[in-house]
Amino acid sequence: MSSTTLTTIQDQLILFGYPTWMILGNIGNIFIIMIFIRYRHNACSIYILNLAIMDNLYLTFLSLTQIIPFSYKNITVYALAYCKIRFYLTNIFGQVAKTMLVLSCIDRFMITSDRASLRRFSTYKRAKFLIFFSIICWLLICIHVPIMITIVDGQCGMFGIYATIYNVYTIIFFSLIPSILIGIFGYLTHRNMRHIRNRIQPSEHNVNNVIKRRDRELMVIIISEAFVYVVTATPYILVMIEMITSRYALPNKSFQYLQIELFIFNMSFLLLFLNNAAPFYIYLITSKSFRRDFKQLIFNFYQKIVKQPTVPVAFTTNQSLAQRDTRV
Repeated sequence: MSSTTLTTIQDQLILFGYPTWMILGNIGNIFIIMIFIRYRHNACSIYILNLAIMDNLYLTFLSLTQIIPFSYKNITVYALAYCKIRFYLTNIFGQVAKTMLVLSCIDRFMITSDRASLRRFSTYKRAKFLIFFSIICWLLICIHVPIMITIVDGQCGMFGIYATIYNVYTIIFFSLIPSILIGIFGYLTHRNMRHIRNRIQPSEHNVNNVIKRRDRELMVIIISEAFVYVVTATPYILVMIEMITSRYALPNKSFQYLQIELFIFNMSFLLLFLNNAAPFYIYLITSKSFRRDFKQLIFNFYQKIVKQPTVPVAFTTNQSLAQRDTRV
């Protein structure tokens, strides 16, 4: 396949791929917000709300910067500012979104723990503090991006040794650490839920059914999220590692090699980008309770349109996934 063909395919995928993920992802995240806004005083729910908000900001901002052309050939103050702000904001939105996902997994671990001290740590006030703290931290941690990003020969990006440093930073903080933490606390939550189920007496039929259903749905959601994240993040990690090593192993890359490398990088990043658009559809496919909440939300919206009395979304304590302190 010629480099011209690769460039054409790449341009078409960027032109249509990013807007598609942005539209589908924003719609899905809005539904997540509408469902969980009613339970915003719950620690797990507030993490989910902020995750959906950050995903929407990341999807929208990155998509627009990818599909809307901007010329850096005439280096002006505005061009340089746009160059720096573009990378800085996408880093913040992306990193805060991953942090919300990790915090929600940690919260699930705490609320299923048999230690009262851990369960008490899962509160609305602490969740608000951790969200605020994580945003401030990423604002400071990512400050190196607008400082080091610059324009060279009409190209906005990282150059020299900082390009390698930035790639390593991306691999560690954007892919490896979130994946590891999600996997660890997902496993610990599963173990806690198994302990809870084993402690229930056989005579407590109704409670046992509720815990089994919650255990099953929680595990399906955790496994699904972890699987999707690993699938979308692994190709990106491998491509980044190849780009770092080949920078020194193959200092004189051919033009065709560079074109193929750029094509694979853009495709892996587009796949990683899917992770921010997928949560709603993962929840809808894997969680029966979330589907119930979503159907009730649509039904109530329809009733409002036809001006009929609405039914509260909070159906029953045992049926609503959001009230069972689980992230959907």
